[in-house]
Amino acid sequence: MNTSDQRSLDVVYSLSNAIAHMTELNQVYDLILDEIVRLFGVEKVSIMTYDPSIDALRIVAARGLDPVIQSQAVVRIGEGISGKVFRSNEPLLIKDIQTSGLGSGSDRYKTRSLMSAPVTCFPMKVGGESLGVINVTDRADGRPFTEEDLKLLTTLSTQVASYLRILQLSREIAATEQLRQQLEIARQIQYRLLPMEPPKMEGIEVAGRVITAERVGGDYYDFFLSRTKRPSFVIADVSGHSIGAALIMAAFRSAIRSQMDTEFTPAILVQRLNQILYEDLFQAEQFISMAFIKYVKSRQLIQFTNAGHPPPIIWRNNARQFEELLTADPLLGIEPMSIYHDKHVVVSKGDVIVLYTDGVTEAVNAEGERFGKTRLYETLKKVVDQSPRTVVDAIVDSTAAFVEPLAPRDDVTALVLKIV
Repeated sequence: MNTSDQRSLDVVYSLSNAIAHMTELNQVYDLILDEIVRLFGVEKVSIMTYDPSIDALRIVAARGLDPVIQSQAVVRIGEGISGKVFRSNEPLLIKDIQTSGLGSGSDRYKTRSLMSAPVTCFPMKVGGESLGVINVTDRADGRPFTEEDLKLLTTLSTQVASYLRILQLSREIAATEQLRQQLEIARQIQYRLLPMEPPKMEGIEVAGRVITAERVGGDYYDFFLSRTKRPSFVIADVSGHSIGAALIMAAFRSAIRSQMDTEFTPAILVQRLNQILYEDLFQAEQFISMAFIKYVKSRQLIQFTNAGHPPPIIWRNNARQFEELLTADPLLGIEPMSIYHDKHVVVSKGDVIVLYTDGVTEAVNAEGERFGKTRLYETLKKVVDQSPRTVVDAIVDSTAAFVEPLAPRDDVTALVLKIV
């Protein structure tokens, strides 16, 4: 092993030991700069990193540079020495700056020799991208840099890239873990916004369940008792199943609960909800589908409005057949003054009303098949004479089993009412 190779190994080894105990990026930068100043005896050295927000290189640490220049310098990719080295991913040694074609900017340098090396992970197979550039100039003794110096700087820059990439990944992992924890808190809060147990209601039993595709989702169901003891039931689905959808759903829950002391018909209630939420939905570029049902025991009927939602299914116990409840009204968020309509149907003992979101029927398995209405009806036929809780669990569990080993791509929600 020659003297240059041994020198490189010694430097890499000492840097490895020192950086291994550091967690702050500025500490790493300072150590690298100090080592370069010591090795090459230079007065000026800078580390530039790529800033994707401006598609350019910025100085993140330096020795011997004017603070104003250090804070304001921006180099476009492909421009100047640093920009060209970054783009080409190849180190550059300039032995005579005066004849290099740098023009008027060459008077910034005290000596004629300059080195620039890309900070790239590619040779280490860690990340495979350029992170920045290290520039070195103004040797204190005036001697020019040599090819051996450039080789050593390139070795250092490669090692630096791996350290920076590891720190970057560590921070990303830490940020991901923090986000995971925050999402878990959001999931717990969202589940607490769902009804824990249905209220005691004369003549009707109810059960509901939500399974979110991600930690938080845009599906919602609820049930309410008004002052006249006419229980109401809602199921809703915000477009998408992200954090944004969860926030909109929280706003929807607040809006509908604020209207529960009124005796609006389902159509008027949905119309008011649309007016309340329209601006937020428009700004977020989202929509809400929903179905709302009110049970009038004294007249043994249900009133309902269906706003762009999969039509609820009613099982006619006496006729032993299914029907759909549909008003063909628009989604919330389409127009601020949309008009909605009521319908009502008479119900009898043993009838079952099934409300669900499209995460059920549009669930897709590994072969690309949809769960669909046919499978939903087949599932219901097996359990429709049992309790609402059994029916709900059958819908959700059958959907999950259908998509296995995949995870559901959308939230899956079911709400089941049974006239008793």
